[in-house]
Amino acid sequence: MKKNLHNAIAVIAIFLQSSLFAIADISLIVVDIKYNQQQGVKICEMQPGSFSRFSGANSPDEPNAVPLLYCNLLEQYNTPIYFTHPLYHKMKEAFIQHSWSSTHSIETLLTKVKKTKDNDPDNLFDYQCFLFSLQTEPIFNRYQELFPHILFLDRAILPFSQSKYVMNSFFDSIEETKKLRPQWGLYRKGTSAELVEAIAQDIPGNIVVIKPLQSTMGRGVIILEKQDLQKTLDYIFLSEKEVLLKDLERSYSHYAVDESDYFIVEEFIESDPLFLGKDQLPYDCTMRIIAVLSYHHHVADITLLKEYWYSPNKPIDTAYTLIQSHKAKGTYFTQVAPEVIEKVKQELFPALLKAYKKMLDQGS
Repeated sequence: MKKNLHNAIAVIAIFLQSSLFAIADISLIVVDIKYNQQQGVKICEMQPGSFSRFSGANSPDEPNAVPLLYCNLLEQYNTPIYFTHPLYHKMKEAFIQHSWSSTHSIETLLTKVKKTKDNDPDNLFDYQCFLFSLQTEPIFNRYQELFPHILFLDRAILPFSQSKYVMNSFFDSIEETKKLRPQWGLYRKGTSAELVEAIAQDIPGNIVVIKPLQSTMGRGVIILEKQDLQKTLDYIFLSEKEVLLKDLERSYSHYAVDESDYFIVEEFIESDPLFLGKDQLPYDCTMRIIAVLSYHHHVADITLLKEYWYSPNKPIDTAYTLIQSHKAKGTYFTQVAPEVIEKVKQELFPALLKAYKKMLDQGS
């Protein structure tokens, strides 16, 4: 079942081993977790922060909180910073506020920035400039090796953002992160009774989570009871494209355009409920952690920029579907209690640093 995809991942792994090496790095990350006192931290997703709009971190007093915090952190290196288009509006706004320069393309930048001296690749203060881009091509085209005087921001994290399967498999290869992940499996798209039985046997609990390999903003994420697996798979994999596109729930309509032959099923994890809104109803929220990973003079570090809870559309109530009550949408945003974030940091941060160093050390 997994043979063809395993072959593709093996090719990526070989490339990474030849292209990544332990030099200085700065990577902005977003980690979504579930947290409850019994199970502790469970990592739902990790992706480059450059893909996020950070809307939940904003407030009337801080309308552009995360991009400005990120820029303030970068400013300490006293290094010119360039950015390419397209770029999310708030990040672009923060970069311009710091008087940093846009470039039409990476190739244009390379013609402008000439190597003037040998630099120490382990020293974040010794680069001629930094480049912020949403494009992955510079990483896969080994531009960091070809232009060692330019630091390509997010170099460590970007290659692992190509697919949820890539990130999940990478986390499984590290003991510290594997134990913080829900149980999961990769399956070829289908609707057979054998497939339904395999999922039921592989994934614990009465509720499971279906995820596409590639999507953002929760598109294609379906939370359902195991007893509904058969009819759900029939609907998303056998329905006409036009039927799915008319479905107002993006959890389902995404499969009209999903081109992968595979999908992921994960164990369902809940956070301890938070009581929100004027009626103080219980919500199963997801915690978002926004942080900067850095590697300087062979030392890996993590700097927390912001953390907050964001809620599903509806409270926990049998009157609503599991998707409505458990899939984070951002109806409410609220701060994380100081004692909770301290427990999360103690459990999560050492594991993330272990994973980060492995990302950087692929070629060593």
